Amino acid sequence: MNSTTVRIGGVFGMVCALAMIPAYVVGTPDAPRTPQAARDYYRGGSAFITANGTLPLLHILFGLAFLGALVAMLRHASGPSAAAYTALAGGVFFFALTAAGLAAEVAYPATVLRFGNMPITEFDQPLLTLATWLYHYCQIGAAAMIFATSVAIWRTSVLPKVTAALGVLGILPLVHYSFPLPAALSSLVWIFMIGLIMLLAAPTAREPDPETDRSSGQSTAE
Repeated sequence: MNSTTVRIGGVFGMVCALAMIPAYVVGTPDAPRTPQAARDYYRGGSAFITANGTLPLLHILFGLAFLGALVAMLRHASGPSAAAYTALAGGVFFFALTAAGLAAEVAYPATVLRFGNMPITEFDQPLLTLATWLYHYCQIGAAAMIFATSVAIWRTSVLPKVTAALGVLGILPLVHYSFPLPAALSSLVWIFMIGLIMLLAAPTAREPDPETDRSSGQSTAE
């Protein structure tokens, strides 16, 4: 496994996490509890669309690149293991449903901006609710990705073994329904930290030892 590829994947993970921060600064779709609060949630127009629609495109793009490098690293270290494939499945599930949730959340203000101030307020509440539940489900994928990666790291030491302790950040995503913002931030912190460790402590390929290889060849021949 090329250590440069792992390091680049780590940078992608860090950028992936940072690109999502403006969306949480704007707000979370579970916060509005009244029709008026739902309408007020979309105040900001184009700024809201940028924070919750445009910038998160980078979150998904760099997140998938990070996931590819992460799973390739795990698979190189552990082979076609259940942990590596679970990390892949969980990551794909997480980013796919995150993208769907973002699309649902930004659909209403994007429609107003595109077609003018039309009387479509009856759609704001269902779309916010849909986005909320998509985010609930996506965090299950995040938890699977986090736990599986920790298991693979613990078994293979492909990254410093202490990195496996970051698996505790997978607990909050499991209770996203009760603690939406802390749970979502927990997943982002994990992606950023794993990306940082991949950047700083990327595994290097073992250089072949001629003496060892020669001895191994002789033993096989005997």
